[in-house]
Amino acid sequence: MPLLEIADLSVRYGKALAVESVSVTVDKGELVGVLGPNGAGKTTLLKAISRVIPATGILKFKGEALDRLPAYDVVARGICHCPEGRRLFPELSVLKNLQLGAYLRSNKAEIQHDLDRVFLLFPVLKERQQQQSSTLSGGEQQMLAIGRAMMGGPELLCSTNPRSESRRGSRG
Repeated sequence: MPLLEIADLSVRYGKALAVESVSVTVDKGELVGVLGPNGAGKTTLLKAISRVIPATGILKFKGEALDRLPAYDVVARGICHCPEGRRLFPELSVLKNLQLGAYLRSNKAEIQHDLDRVFLLFPVLKERQQQQSSTLSGGEQQMLAIGRAMMGGPELLCSTNPRSESRRGSRG
């Protein structure tokens, strides 16, 4: 059984069709990329998977339908989305931003393990953990956004390419 199954997924913004009949499967351990020009619907697809926006079609995670779940239940089931634009809490420290990523979790030992893992992957975040996140460079802020998503303990992490986001003006 695939980790994620998408079949005939479509998304509309009012009358405008943003994504039409997308079908994708993702198996556990797979790294999958979605390529396309600006405005092709890549970000819209990720938002639909995360249930931030409504979609039609089949959307299953570990065999269970996601189509009627609110976004917070999708996160609780193991899908985290690192949104474009980083969306950090700028007035909070690096550490507080990371801790907020684990807000649905209760096992302190697992949370600490994941925090250690984020600091291993992004050592600069460990050095700056007490620093206000708005004072980080753009690249460091992107590391923090990815680290915060990882703190949710996801089985599936969805993220857009931060390099293409910073150069584009349209939605994807």
